[in-house]
Amino acid sequence: MRDKASEFVQKVGGESVRKFAHKIERSAKNLLFPNVLFEKFGLRYFGPIDGHNLELLVQTFEYLKKQDEPVVLHIITEKGRGYQPALEKPGKFHGLGPYNVEDGATEPGAPTYSEIFGRSVTDFAKKDEKILAVTAAMPGGTKLDIFKNEIPERYYDVGIAEEHAALFASGLATQGMRPFLAIYSTFMQRAFDMIVHDIALQNLPVRLCMDRGGLSGDDGPTHHGLFDIGYLRHIPGLIHMQAKDEEEFVDMLWTMANYDDGPTAIRYPRGAGTGAKPKAEPQLLEIGKGELVQSGSDVCLIGLGSMFEMAEATAAELKKDGWSVGLINPRFIKPLDAELILSEARKAKVICTYEDHVLANGFGASIIELLHENGITTPVERIGWPDEFVEHGKPDILRANHGLTVENALAKIRAELPSVAASA
Repeated sequence: MRDKASEFVQKVGGESVRKFAHKIERSAKNLLFPNVLFEKFGLRYFGPIDGHNLELLVQTFEYLKKQDEPVVLHIITEKGRGYQPALEKPGKFHGLGPYNVEDGATEPGAPTYSEIFGRSVTDFAKKDEKILAVTAAMPGGTKLDIFKNEIPERYYDVGIAEEHAALFASGLATQGMRPFLAIYSTFMQRAFDMIVHDIALQNLPVRLCMDRGGLSGDDGPTHHGLFDIGYLRHIPGLIHMQAKDEEEFVDMLWTMANYDDGPTAIRYPRGAGTGAKPKAEPQLLEIGKGELVQSGSDVCLIGLGSMFEMAEATAAELKKDGWSVGLINPRFIKPLDAELILSEARKAKVICTYEDHVLANGFGASIIELLHENGITTPVERIGWPDEFVEHGKPDILRANHGLTVENALAKIRAELPSVAASA
């Protein structure tokens, strides 16, 4: 009916009259829905409609497909509709693993990195009034709801506005505060400009805490945190780190809390880690100092963060073959512990790096650069994600599909060892 009326008006009065009629229609709609701004930008607004009425949705979509202009459809849904446990605890069911369908209960397990983060930063803040927490609509996912409930006067949720969150944290830092900015790794990239120009350029002590750093299989490609090393490691003065377990993770957070000489960043995975229990009193880590777990003369394995376990497993298999294996927990993505890495690299016949990140411009790439700058030509094999957007799926399945396995690491390393031995 609307289309026929529009055609009739245009035939009678021409295009200018039709446009005038459309303006009257838009004005009338704005009187009924004064908050509808879409029409002012040339977008036709439809709705709101019931998003749980499938018949109405289909009918509306069929109608909108025939429109020859940009449209906005406003649909209202209820999170968790039809399942009472989800209605009662929408935050819990936003991202969830296995659960009991009858009552929504989940099996108790080791605390997640997010839970340890929320608890630790809240405890730090109770002893230090300069510590504040900032997030961008992620209090549940980052577990800053712990901070919110216990120290609400120093908790800030700016909504889905990561750029503003980073700029706001910068302002807080200029006033002598110690802001912890908690945002998923994949969404922190929205604030890249502020990280460079407003945080790093001014050398402000903002603490960037990147939850879901690495694969986030159950969330899919929009949430995989596989790019943060690449978009942070080239920024001057920024310290970036990742812990091999929960105990080291708390030590890193404590180190960040007490570091005021510039910006720091930490990446940590979704879910639980090894189950390592944090110390009663965390300890400060020396900036840029890695951990030599064991020294070796044949192979040097460097396992970053959550991938350290895979490096350990690889080392165990190589030892069975009689190889002397060095194992490094780098701790710091930037600055690298150059002295430690170079000392082990000079002895090794082959080096292998492990990272829960894309290989392009990642941690392994920084190791290759370090070796090249120091004239070391030892072959470097890398275990990490390919140069593509990784699909949705269970982490174990995705790692197997893309070669992030002990078996693949062993195959790459063993392929280098015979050739090196033959040339020697």
